[in-house]
Amino acid sequence: MTGQPNEISRREKVAYGCGDLSSNLMWGLTSAYLMFYYTDIYGIPAASVAWILLIARVFDAFCDPAIGWVVDRKGGLFIRPLIRNLAIPLGIADFFCFLPLPLSPTGKILWAGGTYIIFGAVYSCINTPYGALAPMMTKSARERVDLNSFRMMGCQVGQFCIAASTIPAITWLGGGSSIAHRQRGITIFVLLLSCVGIVLWRMVSTNCVARYPTTPARHDIRKTLRLLFKNRLWLICNTIVFQQFIVIAALYGFAIYYVKCVLGGTDALGGAILTLASVCSFTGASFCPISSRRFGIMKTAFAATAVQGIAYVTMLLCGAWLPGFLIAFVALALGQGLMSPISYVFLAAAIDNGRAVDGTGAAGLAYSINTLISKVSMGVTGFVLALCLSYGHYDATSLVLNQSTAAWVTAGFVILPLVSVIIQYVLLLLWKSVRGTERELPVTSRSLCLHCKK
Repeated sequence: MTGQPNEISRREKVAYGCGDLSSNLMWGLTSAYLMFYYTDIYGIPAASVAWILLIARVFDAFCDPAIGWVVDRKGGLFIRPLIRNLAIPLGIADFFCFLPLPLSPTGKILWAGGTYIIFGAVYSCINTPYGALAPMMTKSARERVDLNSFRMMGCQVGQFCIAASTIPAITWLGGGSSIAHRQRGITIFVLLLSCVGIVLWRMVSTNCVARYPTTPARHDIRKTLRLLFKNRLWLICNTIVFQQFIVIAALYGFAIYYVKCVLGGTDALGGAILTLASVCSFTGASFCPISSRRFGIMKTAFAATAVQGIAYVTMLLCGAWLPGFLIAFVALALGQGLMSPISYVFLAAAIDNGRAVDGTGAAGLAYSINTLISKVSMGVTGFVLALCLSYGHYDATSLVLNQSTAAWVTAGFVILPLVSVIIQYVLLLLWKSVRGTERELPVTSRSLCLHCKK
């Protein structure tokens, strides 16, 4: 234990929340708008975008366990200096990721892929240790709830800012809506975001104190992995997470294409839809603790999954009818937000189960692999969605709705996640049969706040 005061001040809690605010200003932009930037602003073919998203996200995903292993070997006191030293490189990498250099078609692909890989790797190296910092700041359950609450607020504020401001900011800062104007606008906008993000990360490293840092430790990774893969609940949980992030990737990464190609709307309407998704998801996540205590975790999970499935079926039936789409979309985002924290309750229960069986639980590696799974899922989904654009012959400059493009976009935005939702429902049934009664799942504020992962 350090010589710091045991009580965590509100300033320190706010500073900790600034980490996830910065994360969602930077990473949230790539999750929601990177594919749009590549296809509509930088002019990269959709087929090439598919491979960029897949390779970069899979490479980035394996950085999480690697940096987790490094932190374990170095100890908890290593985290604050690491965050401080990586804040500026992360801001620079984010800026380069959206810097539209005037290169040849091949040069654009190489530049986009290289900068995205670097950004994802640096992001993993700062965000994974950040997530491990909270339990080292305090041993008080109440204060850990407070820390995760501030983190959740930072997460949601960042998501809302990105969803609401990106398209208007690009147009305003660029001075118009042409490709050249948009390229100038995105450059200025991301430069501002990167500067703000650097300041926010430095606030974390300056104000957050690891009062109970972990000591340097070495683990037998092969033995730990063998134990993990014998844990059936952990395997089911990770499969649920994989399916969940297919829904999240399609919802936030493809909504703007659905608005343009199926509903016949504008980019501005797409941005408004993403803002609506952010608000509804926050509302659903906020209601999750109440519903879980009132009806139980399993019933809440089944209800949230069923609502998402019904919403997707409604979208298929409504087609290009905007009012019907909006009703279904609100229900979808609410259901997705309601479900998102529950997978982390499942993860905690699976780790506890592993601890009861083998005496270790392998919590650190279990959480980092869970993050790996989520990123691989988003990478694979981004690959599939970009292929949908390619097969549908998506043309960013076309003002006429193309039926082939609309069909492929519908397949990516509605049918693909609908299949994932159905699989989630089956996995919940399997979880229930393996786990037993739902009373074995503890409902805690801390576990329910973990949905602000990244």
